[in-house]
Amino acid sequence: MIRSRGSVVLAVVLLVLLGGCGGPAPASPADRPASSASPGAVEPSAGTPGPAGSSGSASPSGSAPAGSSIESDPGLFAFIGGTAGALNFQYDPDTTAQVAADPGLAGNVVGLAIGLYTIPGQQPVADFAIASVLHLRDPSVGTDWFRAYRDTYDAAACARAGGIDRHSETTIGKNDVFIGACAGGAFTYHVRLAARGIVVSITAVGPARLGERIAGGVGQ
Repeated sequence: MIRSRGSVVLAVVLLVLLGGCGGPAPASPADRPASSASPGAVEPSAGTPGPAGSSGSASPSGSAPAGSSIESDPGLFAFIGGTAGALNFQYDPDTTAQVAADPGLAGNVVGLAIGLYTIPGQQPVADFAIASVLHLRDPSVGTDWFRAYRDTYDAAACARAGGIDRHSETTIGKNDVFIGACAGGAFTYHVRLAARGIVVSITAVGPARLGERIAGGVGQ
């Protein structure tokens, strides 16, 4: 059962959001294991690291223009549609604001929103998905940046779920989706709406595979 929704969101999405590169070689989508972890697989512990900006990690691309900032913008969740509308949703303004205040992100991101999806009436909670919607400062930023961002996000998200097991890429609905599988059963999902300068990243736990459900509806 989730002990603190806010702390779970904070542990996963203080992201180490844009620092570092690397990761295992991609695997076929057919190799993805079934998710059997409880939400506790990604809950924080005393050793949970802080945000990348506070530890001096560099972002994958350039520095922010002087005086730039990141707007906390819950309206960005309008880019997540489809069946996600049937789920419970909780926008997290505190975590959004804390991550948005990281100066290491401002070179790449102009808007940010973070929130939690759960299944209505599910008790105890067995399925949840934490979604981050980024509005990029430069929509044309290249594939190298996007790859570095995904690898860093996946490493942070899987840190409390056994580490990264494998990566894969598939199509869900009309979207190209990049998937990271944590050894403990959690999954990450990334969708980029390149023409709109939007990146949606999801960390999901539970047999209902809410991450796939949300990723397939992005931009629809």
